[in-house]
Amino acid sequence: MNKYRILMDNANTMVINHPLEYDRKVTLHRIQALKTFSNVKRGDVGGWIEKESNLSQEDNCWIYDEAKQFDYSCRSENACSYRNSMSFGHSIQEEDSIQTGYSIQKGYSVQSDHSVQSGHSVQEEDSIQTGYSIQTEYSIQKDHSIQAGNSIQVGYSVQEGDSIQA
Repeated sequence: MNKYRILMDNANTMVINHPLEYDRKVTLHRIQALKTFSNVKRGDVGGWIEKESNLSQEDNCWIYDEAKQFDYSCRSENACSYRNSMSFGHSIQEEDSIQTGYSIQKGYSVQSDHSVQSGHSVQEEDSIQTGYSIQTEYSIQKDHSIQAGNSIQVGYSVQEGDSIQA
């Protein structure tokens, strides 16, 4: 049995400008839980997705509040997004990772394990955030960088290139 359905009516559909392709529109739909799991109750309305491949029907992953997931981006296992966070491109959110605030994850970036991305932070390109790492405030993680272990990236910091923060 599926854990959620996509609400296709006008009240639960929105069209946004793609953040990177200003001449392209993206149609997003609210999700609604079909069964109770984790802290989600049957009938709860969640965040916004473009298509079913954006959010796994398995495990406890969920999109809450006004969070948005689209393009080829995929959320699975127990990964959750909250508030106004946004995931798109080919980004992957998995395991027990959390994305919240106004954070953005895009490109081919991966967020996994128990990592947290929050604030107005951006994770992009081929970067990886894993372990118990935290990325917050206005920080940027990009290129082939890896943030792992118990590391914290805060403020207006930029981690890029082939750097490793562990």
